[in-house]
Amino acid sequence: MSAAAPEPAADGPGYHLVGEGADHRSDGPEPTDVPTVDVGLWLLGIALRLIQGAEAADAREPDAHEPDADEPDADARPAAARRLLSVLDADGRPTALESGARPRQHRGSTPTALASPTGRRRPQTRAATHRAERAPRVAIWCFGGFRMAIGDRIVDWMKIRPRARAAMRLLAMRAGRPVHKEALIEALWPDAPLASATANLQVAISSLRGLLEPDRERRKPQLVVRTGDAYLLNLPADAYLDTLAFQTALTRSRRASAVGDTDSAVADLRDALASYSGELLPEDGPAEWLQHDREMYRRQAANAAAELAAAELAAGNPRDAVVAAEKCLVIDAFHDTGWQLLVRAYRRLGAPAAAERARRRYAAMLASLGIDTDGPGLANGY
Repeated sequence: MSAAAPEPAADGPGYHLVGEGADHRSDGPEPTDVPTVDVGLWLLGIALRLIQGAEAADAREPDAHEPDADEPDADARPAAARRLLSVLDADGRPTALESGARPRQHRGSTPTALASPTGRRRPQTRAATHRAERAPRVAIWCFGGFRMAIGDRIVDWMKIRPRARAAMRLLAMRAGRPVHKEALIEALWPDAPLASATANLQVAISSLRGLLEPDRERRKPQLVVRTGDAYLLNLPADAYLDTLAFQTALTRSRRASAVGDTDSAVADLRDALASYSGELLPEDGPAEWLQHDREMYRRQAANAAAELAAAELAAGNPRDAVVAAEKCLVIDAFHDTGWQLLVRAYRRLGAPAAAERARRRYAAMLASLGIDTDGPGLANGY
């Protein structure tokens, strides 16, 4: 799985709610050899070719790349001609009322990209699908709220029931590892009779598969798969998972620091904190199955922010150190080292008033824990 991907905006480019295709976003050449003709005659010629196509089809072998079901029969040719005229007009091509206008063609489009009378599209050209092939196949975000994108589609979780959504989040936290059905049942239906809970799990898995892979054959799921008595989320190799990106960046930072590569270590800490966009799966509240992982990631993120603040101070970047220390305290308001670094960073920045405010906030935090704040440490700068 890949460890780098941008955060999607629900209304941003490249991520659409449902079924937005790339038919008119291809890289094909702009046609320049269409002569100026009377449009009425041009459209009439296309219609005649459609009507006469049945005779030509009888004289040739069927194309192995075009399913027979997509070929209109002779009786359907007039309807195809009318459909073609309406499509051409809707696409902005000139109508017969604009005599002498130059017909236009979308980039990369071919006659095979038009819908057949059966309502199905013919196979797209390679150019028309090029953009979709470059998009990340699957991306999942667990920090700050659960989101998932498949290609250009952001998954709408409101289409399935809450327990099915929770099952997906649990599988995402264990992506690539089998989760036994008993663990799923214990986490999601702890009080239900075993037979009822098992049936509920089967329904939840079925609804997940239908949502994630609506065009996949029923017996051939690729994302949510069963292995023995367990289920697993089987992500493709190029998928993005923010929890994995976070852990990978931390591992790289530790390795770089171990060999004295401070610049790389700092850059990797920044990458890790960029991946940590908030609490792990906040929609699951105090779910017991989640608490260990949530606390682990929170502690790791706070420590990473404190390490970054210390590194920025050592490099003579007090302003960046303030930002990192504040992020540490947003993640963990009781992080002692984070408070000390914040006070020091403000002092190094030449902002004594801000340093004093930070010191007082630190003292209030300690007092809330019943810790004496009159000691020499706070009096001398902390």
